[in-house]
Amino acid sequence: MPDIIKNQFNHSTLNNPSFNFVDREIPHILTPPPFRPETFCGREIDLEHIHDRLFAPDNNLLLLVNGERGIGKTTLAAEYFHKYQSEYAHIAWILSEKSIINALLLLTKPLHVQLDEQMKTEERIDNLLVTLTNLEKPSLLVIDNVNELDDLKDNYQLLRRCSNFYVLLTTRITHFAYAKTYAVNQLSQDRSLELFEFYYRNLEESEKTLFFQIREAVDGNTLILEILAKNLAEQNHLRQQYSLENLLSDLQSKGLFQLTHSQEVSTDYQSQGKMRRETPESIIAAMYDLSELVNDETALLSVFAVLPAGSIVFSILETLLPSLPNLKDHLQSLSQKGWIGYNKTTASFKCSPVIQEVVQQKNPNLRRDCTVIVRALIEKLDYEGDHHIGANYDDGVIYAKCANRLLALFQNDIAPNRELADLNDRTAHFYLNVGDIDQSLNIFASGNRLATNFLEKNPTNIQAKITKAISHQMLGEVYKKKNEMDLTLFHFQVFHSLANDLYSSANSPKNEFYTTRMLAASYEKLGDYFSLIEENKPQALNHYKKNSDLLKHFLNKGQSSNESSFKRIRKSLAISYRNIGSAYHSLGALDKALKQFKKSHYELNGLHQQLKSDPEIMGHLASSCQNLSKIYIELSALKKACFYLMKSNRLSRNIHLKYPENAQNKLGLATSYKDLGDFFENNLKDINQAKQNYCHSKTLFEQLIDYYPNLSCYEEHRSTLNWLADKLNRD
Repeated sequence: MPDIIKNQFNHSTLNNPSFNFVDREIPHILTPPPFRPETFCGREIDLEHIHDRLFAPDNNLLLLVNGERGIGKTTLAAEYFHKYQSEYAHIAWILSEKSIINALLLLTKPLHVQLDEQMKTEERIDNLLVTLTNLEKPSLLVIDNVNELDDLKDNYQLLRRCSNFYVLLTTRITHFAYAKTYAVNQLSQDRSLELFEFYYRNLEESEKTLFFQIREAVDGNTLILEILAKNLAEQNHLRQQYSLENLLSDLQSKGLFQLTHSQEVSTDYQSQGKMRRETPESIIAAMYDLSELVNDETALLSVFAVLPAGSIVFSILETLLPSLPNLKDHLQSLSQKGWIGYNKTTASFKCSPVIQEVVQQKNPNLRRDCTVIVRALIEKLDYEGDHHIGANYDDGVIYAKCANRLLALFQNDIAPNRELADLNDRTAHFYLNVGDIDQSLNIFASGNRLATNFLEKNPTNIQAKITKAISHQMLGEVYKKKNEMDLTLFHFQVFHSLANDLYSSANSPKNEFYTTRMLAASYEKLGDYFSLIEENKPQALNHYKKNSDLLKHFLNKGQSSNESSFKRIRKSLAISYRNIGSAYHSLGALDKALKQFKKSHYELNGLHQQLKSDPEIMGHLASSCQNLSKIYIELSALKKACFYLMKSNRLSRNIHLKYPENAQNKLGLATSYKDLGDFFENNLKDINQAKQNYCHSKTLFEQLIDYYPNLSCYEEHRSTLNWLADKLNRD
């Protein structure tokens, strides 16, 4: 038997052969080693923990070292490779590049494994594993950048066959049921500062506060802090031209991809053997590859990219994204792939500001992908009819915050895009309703500026004119709340002028429907203004009548585009009758006021019969009943007054039962109980019934004050509550 064959069986049996590779030397380090980090700080305990995990008594042969992009996984694994290499018989470092099998096959050359070119991949791997499993143990195999979950699932059992190797994988995969994981988290503030100062040695003591803000802006990402520090060092090598204050300002106002001063810096990130020089923007862009996501995942990540960077609980996401298919599965997938974070305790998800900015820059379909969230927020912030937002004030604040962020990102599209313009209006109106008048004014004024600028550049654009008209309408509403009457009148007049132009140029039934409502609304707003000034109340009546005539004319023409449009015009007409009635009432014409209130009630009652569960119609009908009751009390028709007060209360209770946390519903019911209390005490002299209703009213006003302290009528509610408390204590 030739020596070369005999030597393969030294110290062996045929049942358990032991290969000595006498004729070929197997090196200790099987592959080119990774770069040893230029500096290593803050991860010393991590090194010990990884070593302990690998050598644990439960024979933990496979360990996933996971964490987000740029957090330092590869740096940590490289330091482990160099520090502990002497404890292993053989040691190897390979890069996955989306295929564990292809990475493993790189070991055939240093192991002198001869493979026939005709072999299939499975045969090649089997031959390689025979060699690997006959190496002395313990050996170490580090596979860097294993980020394909399906690839890991497919090859997990294959890796386990290397039983004489400890296999360490660096990965963004956050959870894998069959292997132990070790999470690499952000460096502490102090250690982040230490790393930053290593690369930017000119950092002044006075600038350290700025550094911590920069760290927060990039979500503590280790690699980004490193390249920003290197960029500062390059920029300020001879003299300072780009300070930390300048950098922070860029990050906060422009973002990572639009730094005022950007220069190529050296990096070993994905260097594959040698350092290279790239700009910070190029390095950051290379860290994130959206092509690894399926279309639905990209669309969902795009939604996260335009929402606030903080944690968002699943219930809110589920409410905002009901039309997205397989939401739970895609959230889990994005989390497992390391694109978003998941907090199991709070059932919430979070996207880092860095990933948000990357998606904003790299997804060409960002605006399209965000259509679903724009429409959802429009629905949730529907201040006219949708009571879902009002059912939970805290959720409403979240929705408004989401809308603010989205509108800031797409501000150049607000004027020409009807949906974004609607969202801008509804967000501002939400703040107006909850008493944050300054925030409301800022949003309306911003929308007005954008619409004005866009219209100046596109004078024939109908959408721009509509957006500008509505912005003036809402600015008038805000200034009316602020009791700045000159500005109120100015904006209502501009609104009327623009609405009149649009109405005159309407060229289709659909346009006529929309512009008719707008022109009618402009008459209504002017009526609202004049109704606040005693000597101008006849003018208020005149404008309310023009509002009503316009709506009636449109209905009589029968040109409403569909049943929904017809109902909306009919609702507006009912409100116009109410306004006319109120104007007559203020002028002392009770009979005329009663006639108009009856017409309003008739229209609303008809709509209520058609739309039994519509809370907006129910609310208007309840208000109509209150108006009738007031007239009947003045006319001493107490039975009729009592009937309508009871009906108003019943409607208010039904709305409140359906949406118990809605502030406006709660206020409506509280007022209804108070009106009943006043009626029983002052008109029917029934103190017991009065007290019962006052008690119900007091409870509701207490809830309003406790739950909604930011409502604009807070002080008024407090005054009413004090009055009710005094009334009940006296009685």
